[in-house]
Amino acid sequence: MPAKLTKAEQTLRTRRAILDRARHLFATNGYTATGTEEIISELGITRGALYHQFHDKLGVFKAVVSEAYDEIATYISSKVQSLDDPWDQLVIGCQAFLEVAHQEELRRLVFIEAPAVLAADTLVEFDQHGFGLLHEAIQTVVAQGKLNTIDAEGFAHLVNGALNELAAWIAQSNDPDRLKTAQQLVETLLIRHQNSPENSA
Repeated sequence: MPAKLTKAEQTLRTRRAILDRARHLFATNGYTATGTEEIISELGITRGALYHQFHDKLGVFKAVVSEAYDEIATYISSKVQSLDDPWDQLVIGCQAFLEVAHQEELRRLVFIEAPAVLAADTLVEFDQHGFGLLHEAIQTVVAQGKLNTIDAEGFAHLVNGALNELAAWIAQSNDPDRLKTAQQLVETLLIRHQNSPENSA
């Protein structure tokens, strides 16, 4: 006979079930077309349980999108962890971010629904970890003399803005050529600021 779940374990299980169900619905139908009743109908929980966990539908959506941003950061880290050259880590990391905009669930959640529903400062808050990774990567290549810029933090914001705009452009279409083009564009942007070995010696 399985051990009875504690109240805390039950709460966590309920929260996880709500997030998983809501993510599927938001990614499939969109935020506006998804109601709280639809989220809880197949979970066997009350609307009060949802409100206790998240306060309202917007709270559920914020939690789903926050997890999606964490998932993006994890995906990027998995793509660069085997690379030894910081320059390669920077380029591949940026290209990996753009790949996310071509992945069906994350594409709609992060690049279509989130900007339409959430305030800009909320999105910036969710992006802090990802931006931190980008800023750190740029600081490293600048310190190594591999990238020339007048300000590493400002350049990180420039690249981050370009990445977000390109990701939104990719997300608006199923055309795989958009992803390839966007990846080439961001690589070109970085290469234009790359120091040659002679200059960095």
